[in-house]
Amino acid sequence: LLEGLFLGVLGSIIPIGLILVMYNSLQGVFNEKLGGTIFELLPYNPFVFQLAGLLMLIGALIGMWGSVMSIRRFLKV
Repeated sequence: LLEGLFLGVLGSIIPIGLILVMYNSLQGVFNEKLGGTIFELLPYNPFVFQLAGLLMLIGALIGMWGSVMSIRRFLKV
């Protein structure tokens, strides 16, 4: 179970990194081109870290679920 948890958290680090880089670069581009209009992206700090925590939790749950399913399959529980 711990291995699945670890792999799930480790597997969520790549999407978190991609989101951090892409959102930071897109925020600058969108706010520069659409500055002063109705549309503006949210600030980087609070929302991206909440999303990162959510992705880590989902990754951990999926990893643990995969471990439980494989244990049940081989132990016939």
